[in-house]
Amino acid sequence: MRLARLALLGVGGAVAGSAFAYQTPRTEVLPLSIVDNRPFITATVDAKGPFSFILDTGSSSSTVSTALAAKLKLVPTGAGTGTGAGEQQLAFSIVHVSDLSVGSFSVGALDIPTMDTSQLDRVIGFQHVDGVLGSEIFHQGVLTLDAAKGQLTLQDEGRFRPAAHAIPIPFSLDENDMPVVKASVAGIAAMFQIDTGDRFSLTLFGDFWRAHRLDRQMGATIEAMTGYGGGPIRGKVARSTSFAIGALAVPAPVTRLSLQKAGAFTRADRAGSIGMGILKRFTVSFDYGRRVMWLSKNAGFDAPDLYDRSGMWLGLARPGPGGLQVMDVTANGPAAKAGIRVGDVVVKAGDLPAGAATLFRIRAMLQQPRRLTVPIVVSRAGGDRPVSLVLQDLIPPWQRNP
Repeated sequence: MRLARLALLGVGGAVAGSAFAYQTPRTEVLPLSIVDNRPFITATVDAKGPFSFILDTGSSSSTVSTALAAKLKLVPTGAGTGTGAGEQQLAFSIVHVSDLSVGSFSVGALDIPTMDTSQLDRVIGFQHVDGVLGSEIFHQGVLTLDAAKGQLTLQDEGRFRPAAHAIPIPFSLDENDMPVVKASVAGIAAMFQIDTGDRFSLTLFGDFWRAHRLDRQMGATIEAMTGYGGGPIRGKVARSTSFAIGALAVPAPVTRLSLQKAGAFTRADRAGSIGMGILKRFTVSFDYGRRVMWLSKNAGFDAPDLYDRSGMWLGLARPGPGGLQVMDVTANGPAAKAGIRVGDVVVKAGDLPAGAATLFRIRAMLQQPRRLTVPIVVSRAGGDRPVSLVLQDLIPPWQRNP
């Protein structure tokens, strides 16, 4: 979830932090995990923790979950509204934190929004999210994400040295403190936002892809639920024939053509969003002070960019016997042809019992290009029934760059 625009009531201005005073240059190397194409790191709040936070260049403010705010008895200071990638307007409370830190890097005291993560957890399948680290932390130094090594490095700006083969990509910061760079898709140059909180590889906004009729250049497309953030995110899914950030060509990414009618994915002043599905292919350093993003290919650069081959979105079932709930079914896709309906509960997939602990393994299974069928057990009011789900490529398959 990201907060792309905030209106804060009762906090006396924009959300802001105070710089942390230090005596000697610092470098911190911390574990980084990628869950559902989101980068997770640990942070402390008011010297307590560690807590699990999403690191999000697309969020204009850091946030804490309502559960964490209650646990720490954080004091409310006001209320506000904002927008995310979904179409729903978001309302939240503002709470005061005396300190928000990642290692020795602190953004100081903040008045920040709270967010109810329960729906996000259910739809996406996160087992634990304590909050989001937004733009404030990126102004404290240079942050380097290496998804292939599972490592985050934070450095004071004076200590940072880019990797030998890293390529500098200049960026500007928009009114939400989000990086914006020049890139090209299908040979068309345009401005794109850099959003580590975007689970997709590439998202194209409606005005841009319609103006250039890009849906006609990408071969097969399907319409599907593609994520959640202030409501379901729907789009046409395809595979871009070519994409490049500056002079760096990226293997044909899975691409979402946004169908949103409101929210952060409807901006007309840029082409779209470069998400973590692309960024994780690089060791990427964010230097907000100099307005430069450094990119160097990492060990995962040539990994296949896969997409679901089952034609259904599985999330966590509501409290009860467990299983995974079918939240969306692609028209004429494999799940629909097998008679699976929205609201069904999958209780087994292959040899795996379906539940919170296996959701991401099951999603990965349903993407595998060489897998032909997956036996699953579906539960509905009439009881359990076995189904042989015949997988198929719903968009053009991934091919290695020549």
